[in-house]
Amino acid sequence: MKISDLMNKRVLVAGLGVTGLSVVKYLIRSGVEFDIADERDAHQNIDAHDKNIQRHTQFSVELFCGFDIIVLSPGIARAHPAVASALQAGVVVIGDIELFADAVGVPVIAVTGSNGKSTVVAWLTEVINECGLNAIACGNIGEPALDALLGDAQVLVLELSSYQLESTSSLRPLAATVLNVSEDHLDRYDDIEHYAATKRRIYEHAEHCLANFDDMRTWPTPVNNVACDFFTISSAKLSSVNNGSTDSSDSEQSTVRWQRALVADASLAVPGEHNKSNALVVLALSSTLNLCTQQCIKALASFTGLAHRSQFVVEKSGVRWFNDSKGTNVDACEKAIVAMGSPVILIAGGMAKGADFTPLQATVKEHVKLLLLLGTDKQTIAADLQGSTDIQIVETLREAIITAHNQAVPGDAVLLSPACASFDMFDNFEHRGDQFVATVNEVLAA
Repeated sequence: MKISDLMNKRVLVAGLGVTGLSVVKYLIRSGVEFDIADERDAHQNIDAHDKNIQRHTQFSVELFCGFDIIVLSPGIARAHPAVASALQAGVVVIGDIELFADAVGVPVIAVTGSNGKSTVVAWLTEVINECGLNAIACGNIGEPALDALLGDAQVLVLELSSYQLESTSSLRPLAATVLNVSEDHLDRYDDIEHYAATKRRIYEHAEHCLANFDDMRTWPTPVNNVACDFFTISSAKLSSVNNGSTDSSDSEQSTVRWQRALVADASLAVPGEHNKSNALVVLALSSTLNLCTQQCIKALASFTGLAHRSQFVVEKSGVRWFNDSKGTNVDACEKAIVAMGSPVILIAGGMAKGADFTPLQATVKEHVKLLLLLGTDKQTIAADLQGSTDIQIVETLREAIITAHNQAVPGDAVLLSPACASFDMFDNFEHRGDQFVATVNEVLAA
């Protein structure tokens, strides 16, 4: 949507989290008049000089239906009664990415997926920068997309959640990918197919599309109306799939693209099969910028991973501790467990978002010697995983860490991978991970 479409219209910014505040700043810069609405005590974040902004503290059908355009923060569902009623009444509801789509003037590479998107975005951004272009990671990672417009980026690498894609229709990325789709956010969607279809909106106007050959829910459908390349990973090697025809290589244990072995798996600094797949995606997406392949390969091998994503914390007395606080769903948790390569004491739990944990049973049974559960849905998770391993219920993260410390023996890995959202006990997953790291260091130093 063009910024001119908002001029002389009744505009409401709903939600004043990080994204909502970026919208407010963008509309002020653009000379658009608007109201704001947030049910939390967030209005103090608006600059004091913006005295002409009308502020509302409750979401109501009457309020929302009184506007022509609502710029909706991703944390507010379109199914919210006030939003749904506004949509039914003909109110246009967009998100920050819809505004970004019109304003951006440099190539955009857009990434979504249930798991791995932050890793891929950070990895790709690092590779592009090492190859001499100024790339900035933004959207659901780094700074909000609209704030990133103020920088001097030559490429914007955009992480998108399904929530952001719900209210986006005009984004035209140079390249777009859906990495994978697994059960997540089913408290917000009708079912996993509804969730997957929302993810696939990323393809609709992309110049280059990349999907996961091994996950059909990532494949564009006729409604997306795009041509697509694919990536795939086997236990022995990575391959690229172009227009449905699999290329491969005789070279075992290597990252492969277009029948040429490019990177030895052992040279990657981040562990796990899933990161081999992520590496392949990074190479494929970087190729759309016509970067030097050898420079990309060199930069690819130097990436050491993200904080809160299977992040190594410390090793003491032969026990390794890992922070995977960003593992907020079952699939992410499973990948983190397998990547440990040793017996695991798993700390999990929080807000399960309606997820089914029974698919985790086999992995827990094979790899997890002790499961420590905390948070709102700990009893539900325990019931789903009953019989798979020794399960103990704890009340606090500190109690979980102390219990793990007392039970661990040399060769074990203690892994925080909650498979749940954090908001029942923490501000966000970063807060949870930071608390884990600080408490581990404190307990081990005692």
